[in-house]
Amino acid sequence: MTAPLSTNRTQGPALDQERPKPVSLSVASFVMAGRVVRHYLHSRMMLIVTIAFPLLQLFMLLAAFGVLVRETEGLNYVQRLAPLIVLTTAFSSILPTAIAIWSDIRSGVFDRLRTMPLDIRAYALGRVGGDFVRIMAVAVLVSAVAYTVGFRFTRGVLATVAFFGVVALFAMMCSVLAVVVALCAPHPGIIVRYVQMPTLVLTLMSTGYVPLEAFPQWIQPVVAITPVSLAADSLAALAGRGPVLGPVLGTLAWTAAITAVSTMIARRRFVGAARRG
Repeated sequence: MTAPLSTNRTQGPALDQERPKPVSLSVASFVMAGRVVRHYLHSRMMLIVTIAFPLLQLFMLLAAFGVLVRETEGLNYVQRLAPLIVLTTAFSSILPTAIAIWSDIRSGVFDRLRTMPLDIRAYALGRVGGDFVRIMAVAVLVSAVAYTVGFRFTRGVLATVAFFGVVALFAMMCSVLAVVVALCAPHPGIIVRYVQMPTLVLTLMSTGYVPLEAFPQWIQPVVAITPVSLAADSLAALAGRGPVLGPVLGTLAWTAAITAVSTMIARRRFVGAARRG
C-alpha cells in the first residue's frame, strides 16, 4: 500500500517540472516579429513588391514629370514626390500583410500557436511589430535612394527625426489596419477588393503627386484633409518645403484616431478568432 503512494508523490513533481513554463508576452511578441521579418527576407516576391516597385515608381515619375514641374513651378519635383513614395511603402503593405494574417489564422500555423505555452496575443503584436520594422527599413532605403537624385533634408536633425516619426505613425496605423482587415474578411478576394481600390484612390487623390491647386476646385477641400495628403504634406514640410504645423497636427489626428479604433476592433476580433480556433 505504501509503495504506490510514494511512487505517486515522486512522479508529481517530475510531471510539474516537465510542464513547459509560459513564455512572457514581450518575449513571444519579439519572436513572432522575428518570424515575420525572416519570412519577408526569404520572399523574393515581397522584396520586389515592397522595394523594387517604389524605387521604380520614383525614377519613372521623376523622368516623366521632373523637368515639367521644375519649369512650371520652379521646384525640384523629387522634394514633393519622395515623401509620397515613402508613404506608399507603408500603404501598399496593408494588402499582402492582411492576406498573410488571414492565411495564418485559417491554417495550421495559428492552431500550433494556440497549443504552445504563450499568450496568443503575441501573434498579433509580433505581426504588427515585424511589419513596422520592415516598413521603416524600406522607408529609410527609399529616402537614401531619393537622396542620390536630389532629395534633401534642409531643416536640420530634429526635422529629419520628426520626418521618420511621422512615417512611423503612418506605418503603425497601416499595420493595425491590416490586422483588422484580415480578421474581418471572410476570404482573400474581399481583402483585395476592399483594400486595393481605396489605397489606390487615396494615393492618387493626394497632394503628393501634384499640388492642391491642380485638382478641380470643388474637390480640393476633400483632397486637402485626406490622411495621405496630410501625411505627404507633413513629410514634404519636414524635409524643407511648406508649412509644418497644420499638416503634422492633421496627420497626428488621423493616425491616432484610426489606430485607436482599429486596435479596439482587432482586440475583439482576435479574441473571438482564438476561441473559435
